[in-house]
Amino acid sequence: MKKWSVALLVIVVIGAAAFFALRVHNTPEGMRVIAIANLMSHPILDTVQENLLAELKREGYEDGKNVRIILRNANGQMQVVPSIANELVAQDSDIIIAITTPMSQAVKKVAQCPVVFGAVTDPVGAGLIASLDQGEEMITGTSDAVPYDEQLRLIRRITPNVKRLGVLFNPGEAASQYGIKQLRKFAPDFGFTLIEGPVSSTGDVYPVAQNLAHRVDAILISTDNTVAAGIAAAVKVATEHKVPLYACDSGSIEKGALAAVSAGYAQVGIDTGKLAVRVLKGERGIPSVTAKGSEVYINKKAAEMMGVSVPNEIIQNATKVYKEIKE
Repeated sequence: MKKWSVALLVIVVIGAAAFFALRVHNTPEGMRVIAIANLMSHPILDTVQENLLAELKREGYEDGKNVRIILRNANGQMQVVPSIANELVAQDSDIIIAITTPMSQAVKKVAQCPVVFGAVTDPVGAGLIASLDQGEEMITGTSDAVPYDEQLRLIRRITPNVKRLGVLFNPGEAASQYGIKQLRKFAPDFGFTLIEGPVSSTGDVYPVAQNLAHRVDAILISTDNTVAAGIAAAVKVATEHKVPLYACDSGSIEKGALAAVSAGYAQVGIDTGKLAVRVLKGERGIPSVTAKGSEVYINKKAAEMMGVSVPNEIIQNATKVYKEIKE
């Protein structure tokens, strides 16, 4: 094992031990503790967190006034996710709200209080719940499952000549495992041949996208935190090679992908907050909530840079049309 690997392991272990040792003594007596754990900062995940916090406040749960809200973010570092989960348990949280599949899985393993998950694509497949329809005593949450058939239909409408569709995804993420299965299922219905481009880290996005660009007619980013964090690299490849780049979330469109059929992540955040409020009020056995409907996002500047002309009908009916690429 390399020296830097050993050093990293030691740091993580020491950090975890420190988290276990940390007990909160500065929470006023009788004030409840709401813990929120996020995997990383990214437009869609930030939107979920901002809207769930806003919903909590609307319902009267305000940090420092009648509750203590603890916010933790792993900054995309998967190795610290278990430590964050353990710390929040050690903080005697009354409820833990976990955003994304990896964070929710880690929290569920150790939680001794009710858990609400947010923006989890396939909560059943991820082992969080047994059924979408039946509630469980200590866990509930929201699913942001993408309507993959609608996504492929949009790609076909905007770029009708696409035959080979490259897919960037991290097979190590449960959300991506669900996504690639859905894409394999629906792709033949729309005349697409999938060319899969697996990555294991954000740093892989650029070279894998480069490889795909020479072999496909368009590229799709699946529902994947790893790839979404590397959207800038994927956009760079797409614009250099004039290959249309599609995504499955609105945040990636703002950052320069061409178009997406996305769950409404503001609503996902609101729904997550509503579930948390019901739990805080003592309700149990609440079934999970799946994002209803879908929203179409277009980036006209990205389309121009990728040599694509988006039909006016699609632009006119889009939920939002971006005219610039956000750096």
